Amino acid sequence: MILGLGFFSCNNYKNEEKLTIELNKMKQEMDSLKAINQNNQIVSFLTFQDANAEDAMNFYIELFDKSKIIEVQRYQKGEPGKKGTIKMARFSLNGSSFMCSDSYIKHEWSFTPAISLYMEVETDEKISKLFEKLSEGGKVMMPLDNYGFSKKFGFVEDKFGVSWQLNLL
Repeated sequence: MILGLGFFSCNNYKNEEKLTIELNKMKQEMDSLKAINQNNQIVSFLTFQDANAEDAMNFYIELFDKSKIIEVQRYQKGEPGKKGTIKMARFSLNGSSFMCSDSYIKHEWSFTPAISLYMEVETDEKISKLFEKLSEGGKVMMPLDNYGFSKKFGFVEDKFGVSWQLNLL
């Protein structure tokens, strides 16, 4: 007796090829990120989609005390991202670790105020200055005020789309 086994598949090869390309791009991006954070720290990661990661990072470094750029890797010719944009950068803001990149993959999402960066500020002058600078070109969601849970609190989305909560101690 001869036994035969057959396998048939219907497929749209054009869509499969497009999906394979996207999956390979995502794998390359993930592989490059794995090598960066090998000490398993939890770090805030900001994904920018308008090639403005460097502008945002520099803006934050200038705005917050005890802040610095730690490492910058840029896309090179032949890599999937636009040459010269941020493949990955590490920086610290007031001692807290951050990472950022310019994603060459256009996602259907961006930043959301549901996750925000929270900072307690020591002086009235400092909270006012930070709130003013973060508000420029952005969107005020809660103006600086006494909301009952704090003597002075403000919630703002900056010009890069990142949300900040500032609280006066």
